[in-house]
Amino acid sequence: MKKLIFAAVAAFSLGAAQGAGFGIYEASARGNALGGALVGDAFEVDATANYYNPANIAFATNIQFAVGATFINPYCDVKVDGQTQDRMNPGWFTVPAFYFTVPLPMDFAFGFGTYTEFGLGTRYGHNWTLAGDTQKTTMRQVTLNPNLAYKITDRWSVSGGLRFSWIQFINHKSPYHRDTLYQDVDQLVSAPVRAQGTISAPDAYHLNSRLKGDDWGVGWNAATSFKATEDLSFGLVYRSQIKHKIKGNYDMYGNVDGDASGTLNLVAGGNTIGQLPFAQHIHLSQYEHGSASAKLRLPRSITAGVNWRATEKWRVGGTVTWTEWSSVKNIDFKLPYGHSFRQPLHWNDVWRFGIGNEYDVLDWLTLRCGYIYDMDPSSKHNGTTMIPSGDRHIIGTGLGFKLAENLYLDLGYSFIRMNNDDRFIKVKTREGETKHYKFATHNGFSHLVSATIRYSF
Repeated sequence: MKKLIFAAVAAFSLGAAQGAGFGIYEASARGNALGGALVGDAFEVDATANYYNPANIAFATNIQFAVGATFINPYCDVKVDGQTQDRMNPGWFTVPAFYFTVPLPMDFAFGFGTYTEFGLGTRYGHNWTLAGDTQKTTMRQVTLNPNLAYKITDRWSVSGGLRFSWIQFINHKSPYHRDTLYQDVDQLVSAPVRAQGTISAPDAYHLNSRLKGDDWGVGWNAATSFKATEDLSFGLVYRSQIKHKIKGNYDMYGNVDGDASGTLNLVAGGNTIGQLPFAQHIHLSQYEHGSASAKLRLPRSITAGVNWRATEKWRVGGTVTWTEWSSVKNIDFKLPYGHSFRQPLHWNDVWRFGIGNEYDVLDWLTLRCGYIYDMDPSSKHNGTTMIPSGDRHIIGTGLGFKLAENLYLDLGYSFIRMNNDDRFIKVKTREGETKHYKFATHNGFSHLVSATIRYSF
């Protein structure tokens, strides 16, 4: 019994973590406010170009630094099979970023960025209906990204870089939450009569589990930037897949405790001679510790952008990103006791569109705003409660301050509105059956507050 509980819970804990898209695009306060529309910006180049388009750093003329963070608070109302649950609200998450660029001889430039490309965080009430799927999940990811750029002409540049990705996954859940315990009984009543049958104890599983693991992986990126005119420029960025094999520790603790009852058959000589009401209190302490691993891929993406200096003070831009979530077809697991498991995902490729503009009101003050439409890649029939589903609409605003000759402060606020949506959730019972639930989210919002300091020498 212990081995079966361990194997099943470990598989579904880690597998469900990847049940929906979990991209993070908040790389700087300025970029957040402009809807990410900095991919083609070869004019107002700063160190954050290491994320938006590394080819643009070839047009920088001095050493530049940028450091900042985005603080994210997602929440939504939840229903399961039409029944209202506690609100999903994991609190605030911090997404830090750091960048620098250095011009090199012979039209080369070097840049480095550390930022977050993927992540998620959800937390539900302790006793909610789908606690057997998840109670709290956190995924943290950090990319270390060195880039080398080369200016082919005064208008055209290219770049290439490596992406060293560290990822950590933590999942808490209540295995077999609200399941009924069934126990076979075959015992002697009085010779030669035996009592045989099955007794059941509703809601007997009071277990908690935690799975925590991490891994390093390596990918790459390539980019180009082209100034069509003195005021119009284009950019293109490709980011490869990154393969991860998460290795972690699994702990499960608690007890199976309940009053089991039922009617047993009285059997003698192979014949049923009567029936007997039967009751028994069951108490089993549970504790397991072991290791598990899972192979997964972070998807590749292609981003294109255009930026235009409409006037000396007014600048506009647009960007579009395609992400190949369909390439993550399934996740393969290796579990303790020789068990293995394959979790199908059936995600969809998605698009993300962003537009933004900024205006220099004064020599020291810039106003910014932008809009993003972000498609949800998750499958309706292979859902998870790890993250809320639904397409997202993001409205960004921001201010830019020139604090000194080479010192700038960017502040941003974005509001995310998630479309109401529903998914079908599959949860395995202790007896190996699959229960189907309709998981619906509504009134889904997120607040994003960001700040970045930029300095050039």
